[in-house]
Amino acid sequence: LGRLEEAEASYRQAIALKPNYSLAHSNLAKVLFISGHNDLAIESIGKASALDPAEKEFKLISRVIKTRVSRGETETVIDDTRDTDALVGFGSRPIIYNRAVEPELIKSLYGMNSTEFNKTVDARFGEGKCSQDFDLFQDSSFPIQKLAEDLTKIMTETVKSEIFIYDSFFNIMGAGGGTTPHKHINHLDVDTAFNLSKQKYSLVYYLAVGDQDCSEPGTLKLYEPVEDILPCEGMMVIIPANRRHSAVYNGVTDRVMVGVNFYSL
Repeated sequence: LGRLEEAEASYRQAIALKPNYSLAHSNLAKVLFISGHNDLAIESIGKASALDPAEKEFKLISRVIKTRVSRGETETVIDDTRDTDALVGFGSRPIIYNRAVEPELIKSLYGMNSTEFNKTVDARFGEGKCSQDFDLFQDSSFPIQKLAEDLTKIMTETVKSEIFIYDSFFNIMGAGGGTTPHKHINHLDVDTAFNLSKQKYSLVYYLAVGDQDCSEPGTLKLYEPVEDILPCEGMMVIIPANRRHSAVYNGVTDRVMVGVNFYSL
């Protein structure tokens, strides 16, 4: 509503009543940043992170504020003219790469704890299993850390800036598994304090495409505009996170992929 003085007073009152209320410190940081009080904003988000060091949202807000302050910016603008080979049309079409798949990487994913698709509350449905959380890259095994290192380099080079990885996960899709049309946009991305949806991207990396000699071979379907991509082993696709997409698979063997949602800074 733009009532920043009232908002600041409310958050400060909340903190006075409950000094260890991390969300109040984080929201106060947003108000202070919008109001131009950069040093105080950095101090407030630092307090939020200290109170809840595991909260990724606080880490992201801290990185965003510090990056924009260092550049003298209030909002990150991706300039599509900076690299005509990598970023031409990035707002409307995907960027595609290829990376050789190590057998030990697939083996590692099968050995991890997982959750059945039907027990999730997101776009996934049907036959399949996925990582129990969205912190795959926190796993300390060599195959996962090697993957995280390689993908981080690719993502950084693609958006031509530092990045912040928010989600990393795997899906192992069986016959009848899939995802309904969805975007990778959360509540923070649409918060007008930062407009982060403009600098968020999604990556999908196909480790095994399964059996494509079937009626639903696991095509990555993009919307607005409609575009179909039939994946091959080692294919990596990067799209803006606010672009809807879906996939349905009914092949005989498993279809294995890794997903990453990240921000340019």
